[in-house]
Amino acid sequence: MKGIPIALSAALSLVTSALAFDVVDSAPPGPNSVILSDGQTAATIVVDAGDYPVVSLAASLLADDVERVAGHRPAVANAAPATGDAVVAGTLGHSAFIDRLAAEGRLAGLEKIKGRWEATLTQVVANPFPGVDRAFVIVGSDRRGAAYGLMQLSEKFGVSPWSWWADVPVAHRPRLVVTAPAVEADAPAVQYRGIFINDEDWGLNPWAAKTFDSGFGNIGPKTYAKVFALMLRLRLNYLWPAMHACSKEFALTPENAALADRYGIVAGSSHCEPMLCNNIHWNEAEQGPWNYSLNRDTIRKYWEDSATTRGDKEAVWTLGIRGIHDRGMESPPTSVPDRIQLVAQVIQDQRALLDRHVTHQWGPVAQCFVPYKEVLPLYDAGLAVPDDVTIVWVDDNFGYIRRLGAPAERARSGGAGVYWHLSYYGGPHSYTWINTTPPALMWEELHKAWDNDARRLWVINVGDIKPMEIGLSYFARLAWNPAALGPDSQPAFLRAFAAEQFGAAIAAPAAELLAEFYRLGTIRKPELMNRAWAAALPDARAAELHAGYADLLAREASLAAEVPAAARDAWFELVGFPARVLGAAGLIFLADREAQAGRDVTANETTITRHRAFLEAQVAHFNNDVAGGKWNHMMPGLETARDLTKWNSQVRWPWGEKPGAVANASPAADRAWRDAATADRNGKSQAVGWTPVAGLGSTGRAMALLPARLDSAWKENDPKAPALEFDFDSSGAGADRDVLIDFLPTFRTCPGLQLRVAVGVDDQPVTVVEVPGSSGREDENGTFRSEGVQDNYTRATLPLPALPAGHHRLRIRAIDPGAVIDRISLPP
Repeated sequence: MKGIPIALSAALSLVTSALAFDVVDSAPPGPNSVILSDGQTAATIVVDAGDYPVVSLAASLLADDVERVAGHRPAVANAAPATGDAVVAGTLGHSAFIDRLAAEGRLAGLEKIKGRWEATLTQVVANPFPGVDRAFVIVGSDRRGAAYGLMQLSEKFGVSPWSWWADVPVAHRPRLVVTAPAVEADAPAVQYRGIFINDEDWGLNPWAAKTFDSGFGNIGPKTYAKVFALMLRLRLNYLWPAMHACSKEFALTPENAALADRYGIVAGSSHCEPMLCNNIHWNEAEQGPWNYSLNRDTIRKYWEDSATTRGDKEAVWTLGIRGIHDRGMESPPTSVPDRIQLVAQVIQDQRALLDRHVTHQWGPVAQCFVPYKEVLPLYDAGLAVPDDVTIVWVDDNFGYIRRLGAPAERARSGGAGVYWHLSYYGGPHSYTWINTTPPALMWEELHKAWDNDARRLWVINVGDIKPMEIGLSYFARLAWNPAALGPDSQPAFLRAFAAEQFGAAIAAPAAELLAEFYRLGTIRKPELMNRAWAAALPDARAAELHAGYADLLAREASLAAEVPAAARDAWFELVGFPARVLGAAGLIFLADREAQAGRDVTANETTITRHRAFLEAQVAHFNNDVAGGKWNHMMPGLETARDLTKWNSQVRWPWGEKPGAVANASPAADRAWRDAATADRNGKSQAVGWTPVAGLGSTGRAMALLPARLDSAWKENDPKAPALEFDFDSSGAGADRDVLIDFLPTFRTCPGLQLRVAVGVDDQPVTVVEVPGSSGREDENGTFRSEGVQDNYTRATLPLPALPAGHHRLRIRAIDPGAVIDRISLPP
């Protein structure tokens, strides 16, 4: 596999780092370069034995990476070498080497990182120690800042964060020279950036138990070590560990927490696991009910044991209470005021335990409260959460954030965050197989959170980690620096990601393929495909999708043949398998649609059989062949059911619905549609306007009102409000007078706001249109929550007044922040 040309370094900054230092194959000797390896010798990596363990761990990972790329492993030493070049890394105030250089005035720019969270300072220092010519110095403001600098160096010379997790090969480079023309500082914008390993029953747990760590027989320290190393490379610092009944509780294996501490990972627990306690195996027969009003002493003792055992480690402690595992709160009490009083008492008692048992070594004890499911109405009804606790807002399980903080809530010292899903198991629909959520949707929703002050903690549900790699990478970059990624970032990110994993030659076509994969996946996730969905498609839409799925498969097959042999496993894991699943699944259900309509029944049934066999082969290849069987049991085997109406799993294969769900489905009338991005005029107002978000929506360029801040609000009839205008011709009498507007199913930004636009024709009075379902009420607009999130749009129908034949103008003006328009259908 050829190396990535230096010309790509600018594009790769989206994937790697904001740090300007680079690693090149050669450079003239000078004060700003350090020879990391010349193929025969390598610079010594110097760390202080008294520094935090994660610094030495990261140094060892870096040394391994140098050996893989250049063929010679650097020494990792606790003393400066006698001669040659060096890499010196350490934590300010905890490394004798760093502190000595600082005391001697040899380090510039220390003021850029002192007192900051996870900041990294890099520079070349000449003659840092006797006999050492030059050193590339990495200074961390804290332990993770130092470790991140070391891992960024690995990525700079071509080691992907997914080298182990997705079998991305490295290109051999005979010479590695670090160039650092300037002193550089870098630090994250979001303080806690985490992942939630969830719904691991189908992939990660059986793989760990049967393939990777059969001796332990579960997800345990060996598996978590690989997770933690990945997090270091992605610069993620916070974990909600696996917590289903199939998994041994994280806390029951003490080595897990000790290992997290060594890797500098901040421990956490999900919305239903207060005080770092996974209660999935709570034995009510022996321990009493999981009901704080009835069993307070026992439950409080359970939490106190956790605080005592894990109080010396860095953590974010989740407060509150829900039912066992992911169930709602148990009753009594039943009334809202009584339930609020109970949760308030729970939080008071939990905080007393934290005050008594948890260290302040890492600063004030970090705490969060996650108002998820039945807890959000209690919070909205007046539950008082202490000011220093971080409120973690939640999405609707499908990527649309239910609400963000009102102005008064934004002044809280604990700040706010977001819990967001790339994978979900539960009602009304599950999707835990492949990741079809586009980076563009992640940008639109999480950047909206950033703009509305949810900035302290972001955690994302990644299911089994595989195959969520691309989404997880984008999340890590976005959380590190939201300001660096704009509404057009998806294409550039995908090109850079593809270049890093597969080489520059196919980066552009691979990115285009992925963009189409995400667009088709937005129209329908494969896990949510069923006979009713296919039957309800208008004929024109069905034909368009058939062409799209077939083209996706053809383009993927063509590109797969061009991937260098060493990278073909990585291609299959990251691109090929997801694209093949989506394309073949779509063709299966479209063929069934035709068969059910009585058109070419035999031919379409043959098509279904062929594509089922194709998918079975892909799953078998994933488990048995990729990386020599390394991922066996990560992809569950296919069910044997052949009748589509009996495919009743929405988790992975097979897809389905209850028998008879097709009975009331009837295709909607075909209509002509326009992408909202094709507006004939787009009027902006100062810095606020309708902006295309590349990759968003079924069109791949939905228009969002940006920025989606509270000050991006307008009066209903304000002529200065940002407006989209569409020209159309009416034939007059007898024409269909409805305008259809497809919005993304976003929510009102915060309490006190609505989510509206003003729609008018020519100079006639406007009609105010509320985005259907944006209040979040489950019964609003009938099946909005079920169908809207499956289709990724919610449709507003606007009857227009009688219009004379001729030329007309439709105007959509902004009123409230947060609206996103995907496409419109104008009257003929």
